[in-house]
Amino acid sequence: MEVVEIDGSYGEGGGQLLRYGIALAALLGKRIRIYNIRAKRSNPGLRAQHLTAVKVVADLVGAKVNGLFIGSLEILVEPGGRPKSGSYDVDIGTAGSVPLLLQAVLPVLTAARGEVTLKVRGGTNVKWSPPIQYMQHVLLPLLEKFGVKVWLRVHRLGYYPQGGGLVEVRAFPSYPLTPISLENAGGLLAIEGISYSSNLPGHVAERQAKAAIEYLKQEGYGEYVRDMAIEVDTPAVGTGSGIVLWAKFEHGIVGGDSLGEKGKRAELVGREAAEKLVAALRSKAPVDSHALDNVTIYMSLAKGRSSVIASGMTSHAETALWLCSRLTGSKYVVERLGEAVKVIVDGIGFT
Repeated sequence: MEVVEIDGSYGEGGGQLLRYGIALAALLGKRIRIYNIRAKRSNPGLRAQHLTAVKVVADLVGAKVNGLFIGSLEILVEPGGRPKSGSYDVDIGTAGSVPLLLQAVLPVLTAARGEVTLKVRGGTNVKWSPPIQYMQHVLLPLLEKFGVKVWLRVHRLGYYPQGGGLVEVRAFPSYPLTPISLENAGGLLAIEGISYSSNLPGHVAERQAKAAIEYLKQEGYGEYVRDMAIEVDTPAVGTGSGIVLWAKFEHGIVGGDSLGEKGKRAELVGREAAEKLVAALRSKAPVDSHALDNVTIYMSLAKGRSSVIASGMTSHAETALWLCSRLTGSKYVVERLGEAVKVIVDGIGFT
């Protein structure tokens, strides 16, 4: 079988290329070699969260992977079969990102013939990763539009450096995926959010929420704020805080988030998340720039043409489009609309 060669330093050269690469190799039964893994990072090669993601996907389909060790710059994936239903427990072992691991495994879990239950331990709210609440309230509702059937529950939050968060996922057979058309957001219905803190005084989460609401009011969106949950009772390992906001349109949903840090005032955390949300709202796009790179793999696998207008194009999204086209044979077109971007993908109809 021909080996498909993927240069891991292409584009932004990060872990996403690896995550999508292993997912598509597993789904399509392709033999692939990924080299120069994370070559543009200060600590190149496989880290714990990448290693775990590859192992989980390989186990699901019975694939063989050579070069699977911390720091490895190259892996060779020998394809297996259809993903197996059942229950799996995964421990990243560090504060490696649970949401980023799920980015790799969800397209594969939902291709199993039956229900798959996955429990993952690691970092739920860490730097350089979408927080788990963004996945719950922004990404999963968008994926539902493709017909992706996933249930997610957070049992415990986990922060850097300990990790230790616990997330349970139940995935159900979802293919063939339905193509989506999200070009017109329609009317703004509501703005909601979760301001959370763990093992900190309760006023931290309250101050984050207050600052976010004040900024939204200042920018003319105060009337749309419907629900701002204060979450301080969820079990957690470590100390941390943050806020996730999302805006529901008639035909889309966009988000904004910010993570607390030692020495960073709660008011700044809340305002940062609100600023990100307002930037997305002003674009009038039904999808935000960070969600775009998460939906491209589903656009490529769906049956027919999908089109999305997003508030912007990140290097992650550009890399994802290139990789998905390279491995699936899907065709895509990108049209710049000022700061916003329109992406059209002709998917392959994977079943």
